[in-house]
Amino acid sequence: MRRNTTPLVATADEVVERLARLEEQMRYVVAAVEKLSNRDTELEESLRGMSDRFTAALAEQATMFHESLKEVTESFVSREDWAFWKSLLTAAFVALIAYGWNALVSTMHR
Repeated sequence: MRRNTTPLVATADEVVERLARLEEQMRYVVAAVEKLSNRDTELEESLRGMSDRFTAALAEQATMFHESLKEVTESFVSREDWAFWKSLLTAAFVALIAYGWNALVSTMHR
């Protein structure tokens, strides 16, 4: 008895053709993944550069602010009327303490 091998050959040919199409599709997938990977690297480098520039600008602003604050503080402290401001602030502080003490004592006697 001789078997008919034609359906088996046709099935094998169809399997080979489908595998070839699957291989082609997988190549497209690999190419797309490589493009995304490169894009991810570019994006990461861009964000890192932006972060570095922002950090540098922020550090520069902090330095300028510190120098400006130091200049203002030194000029204020070196003024001859520092004693006046010190006396005024001390008197205001003592007045606030006296007012608070007075309010506390007056509520205790009621």
